[in-house]
Amino acid sequence: MDHRYKENAKWLMYIAPFRDLSVSAAYLVPFFLQRGLSLSQIFLLQSVFSICLLLWELPSGYLADTYGRALCLKLSLPLNGVAIALYGLSSHFWQFMLCELALAVASGFASGTDTALLMDSLKADGRDNDFVRLSQRMNALRFAATAAGLPVAVLLVHFVSLGSTLVADGLLSVAATVFALKLVEAPRYVSQEAIRASAWHAAKQLGRNVEARWLLVLTTALSTATYLGFWLTASYYKSVGVPLVLFGVLLGVRSLWKAWLSHRFTQEKHLERSMMTYAALAGLTFVAMATYQIWLIWLVLAHDVVQALQGQPLVAKLNVHMAHEFRATMNSLVNLVQRLVFAVAGPVVGLIADKAGLGWGFLVTGVMCSVMAFLAIAKLHTLHTLSDVR
Repeated sequence: MDHRYKENAKWLMYIAPFRDLSVSAAYLVPFFLQRGLSLSQIFLLQSVFSICLLLWELPSGYLADTYGRALCLKLSLPLNGVAIALYGLSSHFWQFMLCELALAVASGFASGTDTALLMDSLKADGRDNDFVRLSQRMNALRFAATAAGLPVAVLLVHFVSLGSTLVADGLLSVAATVFALKLVEAPRYVSQEAIRASAWHAAKQLGRNVEARWLLVLTTALSTATYLGFWLTASYYKSVGVPLVLFGVLLGVRSLWKAWLSHRFTQEKHLERSMMTYAALAGLTFVAMATYQIWLIWLVLAHDVVQALQGQPLVAKLNVHMAHEFRATMNSLVNLVQRLVFAVAGPVVGLIADKAGLGWGFLVTGVMCSVMAFLAIAKLHTLHTLSDVR
């Protein structure tokens, strides 16, 4: 047996800072606006990405389960880097569409695969309980990387162009392939039931599980709030008079805040109370943004609390209900559902914002996300899923 799988957590940790747009994140919306896109077109691009990823999620998860999760991650990073770099060099809507297609393929290779590889590597090493702590540590590194990339982003925007920040992120993603090449497959301990099962049967079993369904509704509602919040925040900053140069500074501050939260807090106890707090913050942040009051701008930090802390505990609970043999496919299925919601919600919110006003876009988003999250929490309460003692 190749015991190098014990190092997988370390290499995944090293890859984490390069997985997101650490240099260009603050300037994505200004980049699109500079290229003449409306808010509806920006959300349409994200929907194209989401729909393509929807079609690719399960096949890519199946490939990871069949041919190797480490292999798929090794393919994901260089393809992702090339697509992002080309994005920064593009100027037409059709070019952006092609780049989104390539990004969807690259994201599909990694979607659910990294979670499955980490979970199985820790399980084989007898460290199952480290999953939430280590995955939140990886999130902390991702957020910290965005803050660290701020000085580079400001210099590139000032002296080169907005698009150059995307090219820089593409090069960083390609460079991270060095760490990905060190990943190896982890042993998989499969029950007899899972051996007999097909991926389709495993998916049906997961779908029939009441706890899994409501866990998925909860994490999707909270993720949708922060996803839409990210794309709407730049327009909010602009509406309250924040200068473009400060967009990066604000993102840097928020990234450091998320990095500290992810590093400092491990959500293993009082989970139900925490999720109720996140459900409230998800909606209240949008309500505060709808007031257009500059002194309430600090409330966007509440969305960062939700983004930093809600995901990993719920993912860990979802993975309890997944067959080990098809873990990458099942995690891809979870991401598929979330992407489907993003694909539908994004254009709807963009259309509301363009036609009825940005404030209405904020209010509708906040109410819908919070209501769905509280409904899921109420259902999970009856099942004692989020209780400390079950």
